[in-house]
Amino acid sequence: MIKQYRLLSIIFSIILIFFSCFLIGINEFDEYIIQNRWTGETVFFSDVNSEILKQKYINRGWSKINKDKSVPYFKLKNNKGVVLGNYFINQKEYLIVQLKNGKKYKWEKNHLQIDDKALPNHLCRLKILNDAKEMIGKHIWLNNVTADTIFINNTGLVFNRFKKVKIIDTKVYTNGGRDWPVWLVIKSDNKFNVEVRYNGKNKTEGRQNYYFENDPLPKKWGNDIINKIMSGKIGYGMNESQVRVSIGNPNIINNTSSRHSVSEQWIYGNNIGNKKYLLFEYGKLVSM
Repeated sequence: MIKQYRLLSIIFSIILIFFSCFLIGINEFDEYIIQNRWTGETVFFSDVNSEILKQKYINRGWSKINKDKSVPYFKLKNNKGVVLGNYFINQKEYLIVQLKNGKKYKWEKNHLQIDDKALPNHLCRLKILNDAKEMIGKHIWLNNVTADTIFINNTGLVFNRFKKVKIIDTKVYTNGGRDWPVWLVIKSDNKFNVEVRYNGKNKTEGRQNYYFENDPLPKKWGNDIINKIMSGKIGYGMNESQVRVSIGNPNIINNTSSRHSVSEQWIYGNNIGNKKYLLFEYGKLVSM
């Protein structure tokens, strides 16, 4: 009986030492985690489409903080966690997220995410989701209805640009794209969903807006201007808002001023051969 007791005591001690070392091994990483712009925020590992779920980058990007072995994304999908910060080792930058069960995972950042430029596009911030939910019950006017990373329509119904629609729900999901994996669900006359990607804050240059939160074609602009905009055209004398609605936001805006005028140069396109230059003076288009 005494021998059995001693044996159990030894086994218990070994187990206790093992788990103590294991926990110390995990916690020793904490002092090397540096807070970032999202530290303390709740995030969701969003649902992703089947094509993304097959990709190496998402299945090899996540690993436990104290291990190098990657964790397949399906094991993390739909989990909730908290951003702890950044972790640097071997000249690599990682994002650290702790799940509700206490386990910490690291994500090796790509060049678009280093220096806290962006989170991985499969992580959804609770703050962003709550902002999107505030739009439920409101109306928006569609803008981009051609790219499936922006607009999803499985109804067979036609949804044209500038169509007024009502938001009835939100969804956390990604099939690519650069913005948050949050979608606004649109009311339709069909059992299938129509969804537009949540736009976040209104974009003014370098990026395009997926929808308009106010009527983009007010009657006060007159039929001539409205017809021109609906055809995707611009003309001299149009104001900045009208040009934005017609052909979108510019890639670059250069502001200039002199004793005689206040002007802006808008540049569309990234390649030299495809660039378009517009000049506004006092908010009116004067050269193109």
